[in-house]
Amino acid sequence: MSNRQIGAFEVDREILLKALQRVQSIVDRKNTIPILSHILIDTRANELIFSATDLEVGIRCAYPANVQQACRITVPAKSLYEIVKELPDKSLVKWKVFENFWVEITAGKSLFKLVGQDSDEFPRLPEMSSEKFFSLSRANLVRMIDHTIFAVSNDQTRYDLSGVYLEQLKSQNKVYLRMVATDGHRLSMMDQEIDGASDVHIERGVILPRKGLFELKRVLADEDQISCCFMENNVVFWNQNQQTTLFMRLLDGEFPDYTPVIPKNNDRQIIVNRSLLLDSLKRISVLSAEHSRSVKFAFEKGKLRLSSSNPKLGEAREDMDIEYSGEKIEIGFNAGYFMDVLNALSEQENVVLELTDILSPSLIKGKDFDGSLNIVMPMQLGSEANA
Repeated sequence: MSNRQIGAFEVDREILLKALQRVQSIVDRKNTIPILSHILIDTRANELIFSATDLEVGIRCAYPANVQQACRITVPAKSLYEIVKELPDKSLVKWKVFENFWVEITAGKSLFKLVGQDSDEFPRLPEMSSEKFFSLSRANLVRMIDHTIFAVSNDQTRYDLSGVYLEQLKSQNKVYLRMVATDGHRLSMMDQEIDGASDVHIERGVILPRKGLFELKRVLADEDQISCCFMENNVVFWNQNQQTTLFMRLLDGEFPDYTPVIPKNNDRQIIVNRSLLLDSLKRISVLSAEHSRSVKFAFEKGKLRLSSSNPKLGEAREDMDIEYSGEKIEIGFNAGYFMDVLNALSEQENVVLELTDILSPSLIKGKDFDGSLNIVMPMQLGSEANA
């Protein structure tokens, strides 16, 4: 490389590896736009700023470094990560950036040369606005995500259901965030109060992308408080020292009105131990029909009988004690949907099932109400669910 050097910096291998691990899963691996398989490295006084995006989710994070000559460069994310991962522990990684976008990386006696790209081609991430923002505990935010994200639709044609709906609620001078997700067969919802906030500046409900919410849980896992603001068609989250900033592009589309689906007058109430029911469903669903995962729930006074049948495999049945004093009712459910809800309610010892009849939506929530509720549509009972 005979081109003129335009940048130089040094960074500890452990710091560099941590930065690359943080941005790896956001990099676009489909390679539809070549620059999206790269990360942008920008220098600031004694810092490196790493950025990655797939145009739906973006991240920017800062890490300490010794910057001798300021520069901006994009480099292939996967190749760089594979190199740094194999470097010796506690090594110092030295960088030289050249005018033709080549990058020379040395660590000990190892030398690598990577072909970078012009940083001007890298998509510009939104600039963070600190005017209309609010803060919330990471624990509450993660709780909301865990209670809803499993119900997001996998149907690529239902773009309006491919994310989690977020809206602001106000009641008695208190502000709440509500997350809702549905795939048309089930719905999960959770409300959490935002302490100390008078407004979270959401004019109308927005749809957050599923990938962005998974990344939010991952990249800000070590934080106590997270700040958030909405800007046009983006939402931005960042930690207290602003070392890491996560961007999500809000999904287009109108989330359907979910309120009519929530049952108001379910007259049958059953209380059951959550972990016992979950373990029983795991066993019984082994012999359920593969395409429907249908399991029959037969409720009678003090007892629940779970059963499944698969003509190719056999039959299964299991009884368990419950709190119920109503008339006998038999109803079919998709076992996978039910287990998703029980897993989300992991902090609960007992759960409450509210039913009306074999055709109406059933409501599931924790006995100790935590702001969440779940609705599962029943399945038509056939021979595959009978035992």
